[in-house]
Amino acid sequence: MQRHLDTCIFYLAPTSQITTIFQNSHYIDPSLGKDGFIHFCRYEQVSDVVKAFFPETSDLKLLVVDISLLHSELRYEAPLDTVSSGIFKDGLFPHLYGSLNVDAIIDVVDLARFNYKPIHPDTASMLRHYRFERLPVEGTLFKSTWRSSQQTSKHGPTGTAMIGLYANEPESISCFHKLDYEEVWHVYGGDPFTLYLLYPDGRTEDILMGTNPIVGELVQYVVPAGVWQAGCLNKGGRYALFGCTMAPGFTGTCFEAGLATDLAELYPNKVDIIQKLSVNENQKKMPKGFAT
Repeated sequence: MQRHLDTCIFYLAPTSQITTIFQNSHYIDPSLGKDGFIHFCRYEQVSDVVKAFFPETSDLKLLVVDISLLHSELRYEAPLDTVSSGIFKDGLFPHLYGSLNVDAIIDVVDLARFNYKPIHPDTASMLRHYRFERLPVEGTLFKSTWRSSQQTSKHGPTGTAMIGLYANEPESISCFHKLDYEEVWHVYGGDPFTLYLLYPDGRTEDILMGTNPIVGELVQYVVPAGVWQAGCLNKGGRYALFGCTMAPGFTGTCFEAGLATDLAELYPNKVDIIQKLSVNENQKKMPKGFAT
């Protein structure tokens, strides 16, 4: 039998199915009764699976499953039928002989944000440990760690804190956005990343963040209120673990995302990074009721 050294395997599902998958501690896919196992794929097989089984589905999610957390037996096998065997020439597929324990799912990614690369074990360990969520609009991996019980005059928290993760596999970035209040960034570990700032007066600034201040990396930085900001892992890195604190605290109403067309016109010297980091599908506001 061909052996693989996968850290993670992947399950494709329409967005409408995600709530059902997470309703219980274990998910029983219909294929378990029909074929005796649940169908998964490896990172390089995702594209072919989409073309073969979801050609008309535009809104797809990719469940990232950590194989070290699976309760049921995982086998790598050839496709069942000759038709599939003719379509898929990438060898063996991961088949799960039993239900999927949902705590093995360490991320849910929009298919459009998947870059068809394997997830490094170091990154998977961060996902496994922190159990991040995806920030609406931006898609950034984050975990809220503190919301003050004290309130401002506007009935928001007086302070908030979160932990975030930038990564290339699976992709996690911050899209261009601005906030009503100052935001303090802290570096906790991993590889260097850059914050890209666009000021109201037309100035731009690139802030190198990292754990090595001797070479000019900053371990802490304050982004002023009202400045467009975005960030991502630097080339060659695996992940960056960071934190953000705000006082007054973050609420969904203090956030506004920037549109690439608007920002590119205002900051023509930053068109490339604006196009890369303005991937919010023209959404400018957080969903109603988020982080209230």
